[in-house]
Amino acid sequence: MAVSPLKVNAETKEQIRVAAALLGCGQAELVRRAVSEYARRHADELRAGIAAAGAALALGDDAAIAYLAGEDAATLDRVTGRKPLK
Repeated sequence: MAVSPLKVNAETKEQIRVAAALLGCGQAELVRRAVSEYARRHADELRAGIAAAGAALALGDDAAIAYLAGEDAATLDRVTGRKPLK
């Protein structure tokens, strides 16, 4: 498995380091466990996010771009000055 660096602030890094030492595991293992637990606890929110992304994609390019930008399609059109795609 490839290792990829994860950038966190100094306070979070220290929490990870100490918690991993106290639990007797590596820092990467602690982060893996934490993300896995978070995903289980927030499964409904994650599914809702997937559904929202799917709905935006189903509405076409403008809606998908607006979703990715965190804006509604009307705001995106107003700011960019472009006409909505059909």
